Amino acid sequence: MQIKAHNSIQRLLAIGLAVIVVATLCSCSRAREEFVNGQGQAERDLAAGEMKIAFAEGTNMPAFWEYTDLLQKRYNIGWVVFSLPADRSAAAAWARGYNEVATRRIEHEITVQALKQTMTDALELQSAGIKAR
Repeated sequence: MQIKAHNSIQRLLAIGLAVIVVATLCSCSRAREEFVNGQGQAERDLAAGEMKIAFAEGTNMPAFWEYTDLLQKRYNIGWVVFSLPADRSAAAAWARGYNEVATRRIEHEITVQALKQTMTDALELQSAGIKAR
């Protein structure tokens, strides 16, 4: 009787472990899929002449509005938000994939230093309570 109970417990543990592994693999594959989708969207946007920076919904970036306003006004760089409420890590992966492609092009067009200066200016505007011009 003890052997049967022990085997049943082992089976239950094995099934539980299998469920965890499958759930983890599905989550990772979804994030990987969205990363590739983000890259593809960035390539399409750039081919259409649109430069944008991507953010996942819920991104908490300091001076977000000031920064995105300055990018638009100074360099005609827009922004896009991607949302997957059921899988926020996949949404973040989409934004990373998008930015991996788009940022390379943006940095080539306006330089890394210009992006850093834009963020510095945005933070100064935010702390002074001034809207971007």
